[in-house]
Amino acid sequence: MRTLEAGGAERVLLAAFVGFTLFALCFQGIFYLFEYRNGDSIAPTYVKLQKDIVWTIVLSFVFYIGVIQTRKIDTLLQPYNVILLSFCFWVVAVKVVELFAYDTYSVLLLTVKNLVLYAVMVPLLGMLGEETKRSLLQQILGVFVAVALIQTAFSAALFIFYPDYAFWKDDPYYGFNPFVGWFSNPNRFGLFLNLGAAVLCTALVSANARRALFTAVGLLVLALSIFYTAALSQLIVYFGILSYAAAIAALKMRWRCIRLPIAIMAAILAIGFVGLNFKSPLPDETHSEAALAWDLRNMASLALYGKTLDGESFRFTSDSFVNRAREISNLLESFGFRSAAKVGGEIKGRVAKAPLQQRLFGHPEQMAPASQSQFAYIYFRYGLVGLLLFVGVLVIPAVRGFFAMMRRNADQMLLSYHLCLVAFIVTFLGDNGLLDYPTNFLLFFVLFANQSLVSFSAKPVVELGVSSAMLGATNGRRK
Repeated sequence: MRTLEAGGAERVLLAAFVGFTLFALCFQGIFYLFEYRNGDSIAPTYVKLQKDIVWTIVLSFVFYIGVIQTRKIDTLLQPYNVILLSFCFWVVAVKVVELFAYDTYSVLLLTVKNLVLYAVMVPLLGMLGEETKRSLLQQILGVFVAVALIQTAFSAALFIFYPDYAFWKDDPYYGFNPFVGWFSNPNRFGLFLNLGAAVLCTALVSANARRALFTAVGLLVLALSIFYTAALSQLIVYFGILSYAAAIAALKMRWRCIRLPIAIMAAILAIGFVGLNFKSPLPDETHSEAALAWDLRNMASLALYGKTLDGESFRFTSDSFVNRAREISNLLESFGFRSAAKVGGEIKGRVAKAPLQQRLFGHPEQMAPASQSQFAYIYFRYGLVGLLLFVGVLVIPAVRGFFAMMRRNADQMLLSYHLCLVAFIVTFLGDNGLLDYPTNFLLFFVLFANQSLVSFSAKPVVELGVSSAMLGATNGRRK
């Protein structure tokens, strides 16, 4: 009787968690009902806290099932959980020191809420039964693809029928309103679309010919949507994960890997055709300052003709390049090296090396002058100790996932979640989004998924199709 009750509770938990994932991916859209001031919504606090209240309820349910009913407390002591919890402890400890030094109580609460509240899901979900975890991981893949396509359709309809209504309030393109879905931010939306693309990559190489065609169309739609987010760095990530998936498929599936290079070429041709024939983030007479695309065209002109398009001396105007140069300069200066990076037209010379204590434990009274990179941000705020812990949190499941995929009985879902994690790692090289919602929720779920699937792959299990229940994308069936 107790087993039946536990099974019923886990089924309810499965539905609740999938429901929360749908809620999380659509929640930011509520901010469109309120005004924006200085790039931030003026929605009431009780509206902004709804996601945290709902998640706390779901997490309490996870705790009840995993700890009180199944009592798998030993999973808390797994080596990876220790590293993850150590990272959380270190970040909170630094914030506590700041609290006493600078009275930053609100910052401490915000960090605990956005980091610890979502990171705790990794060990707690690990306490669930294997069948429940499998079902959860499979269904969330379907949610990723379904929500990505729905929000892409929403953004496209808004772009076509209401071109003057912008959901993104920080418009650097002088008249071009990018796709943002219900994320309120094109960079975060572009990252999420790449998670959907990661799922479809696996489906493409494992599906039969007819279903592979539909999957390829889905990848093409996501490529165009990422292009219209104007987050061109995420477009690079898109082609990067498809190329990486092709390399893995070549090792595991031989000739089927050819499907991915074909999809890449189709996406390049589609983006080129649409970008040149319709309104797009590419520079034109209505928005000539699309900086990154303008820089790339100038670089091509320099290579071909020896001069820029406007005949002026070349310098990067895109924030993507300028901020990276500043970050490299800051990092070099922290270790006392001479920086050759130009910042604001000036060349930074040799500066005093940061004290050892500052390099080890961070510099809490100020952020890095250009901390766009998540890794640079953590270094300057939490020192080398915090950075090494954070790198461990990301890299350990990525490396373990890669080697697990090479095993004979590796779960096909592992490739999807491994690609999702790689997309996060590459994004964090140039983007600081760990504490942004729902990026934090998605990241920690992807970490949990990778850890769980590595464990499954270590056992002689029957291969599962990737989200076959919701996508119908593979021939595999659970037995």
